[in-house]
Amino acid sequence: MTLADLLRPRAVADFLDTEWTREPCVFPGAAKGAALLDLDGFEAMLGGLHYAHEGLLHLAHGDRRRLPATFMDADGMLDLRQVRKAFKGGETLYLTKAHRLSPVLADLCRGVELDLADHGVVLRKPAGAHVFATPPSAQGFAPHRDEHGSLVVQTEGRKAWMVEERPGPPRPGAISPQEWAKIRFREFALEPGDVLYVPEYCGHAARTEEAHSLHVTLRLFPLRWRDVLDEVVGALPALNAFVPAARTHDPAALATGLAELLRSPDVGAALPGLLAGLAARRTERRAVLPDGGLGGPDGIDENTWLVRARGADCHVTSGDDAATIHFPGGAVRGPIGVLAAFEHIAKARVLRAADLPGALDPDASLGVVRKLVADGLLRRARPGETAETGEFGEFAR
Repeated sequence: MTLADLLRPRAVADFLDTEWTREPCVFPGAAKGAALLDLDGFEAMLGGLHYAHEGLLHLAHGDRRRLPATFMDADGMLDLRQVRKAFKGGETLYLTKAHRLSPVLADLCRGVELDLADHGVVLRKPAGAHVFATPPSAQGFAPHRDEHGSLVVQTEGRKAWMVEERPGPPRPGAISPQEWAKIRFREFALEPGDVLYVPEYCGHAARTEEAHSLHVTLRLFPLRWRDVLDEVVGALPALNAFVPAARTHDPAALATGLAELLRSPDVGAALPGLLAGLAARRTERRAVLPDGGLGGPDGIDENTWLVRARGADCHVTSGDDAATIHFPGGAVRGPIGVLAAFEHIAKARVLRAADLPGALDPDASLGVVRKLVADGLLRRARPGETAETGEFGEFAR
């Protein structure tokens, strides 16, 4: 699944132009039929946690609390009887970093990141998935604001949401009852398959009715100008100059001096190179998703059909005498003669070593694809993904 799947039938570009970072909205039934997670699967996930009380699993009933250590057995595993008792007693179970535990949620987070990147939106942190299981007639959290945007995917039950019409002050945390009483908000009743978008710093609260609720929240952190400044300010030599003493006591003079400094040729000349490096760091995905990589390149020949591994976006750069293909977790560099082959690999949905363009001999072509399989960019095609049938399974672009 990608962001496009969560917004259907709306186009991603339309959403980014209209609601993104601006106002909440709902996409009824957009994720209907998606097998993300159910309550039994959630419990199975909890059963595999080790030392869940150390920041992974929390209880919430008006406020968030770390899971008591008494919920652990002698081996550091959850006592599920106590977890069930807490849930039946009105506690919301709040699991953080669920994308590290579920390949399905990891794929969803990566798919959303790739869709955003395709539309020019860079995140300051990778997307992450948190899971909330709330018992009937309960409210896990008091009204609050988050420093991230959220895509809420309702998977089981029904939950009523109240969301501030527009983002409020850029301060995350609880909202006092007095302030909440003055806020204009919209109401959303989420059913399974519905997707709700909540911009960062939009106050919100949610409550179940007669049945339990299970939802997955994708946390999205849009890149801010302050993040850009944080990354480049230390590398601008002009900012190491001392502030003249005469300006220290004059705020207007300080503002004028700083504005002049930022407009200076030294800063203007240094910024493009620094920002190019920032863009590369922000768009590169370091984590390799699991997708049969342990099998390696053994047995692959020039006619073996290959596809891109899940979530493995890539791009190609070249210089006078070399070409490089970049992908999560690494890069492969070769002589300029492999440029056409690298560009084909970066665009193809399925491929074989025998079909690589350029002046490579068969052994060199086979060496290229074997190296990229070994490093995790490519994998063997599975049934239903081969070019002969014209059918493709689900894998990253």
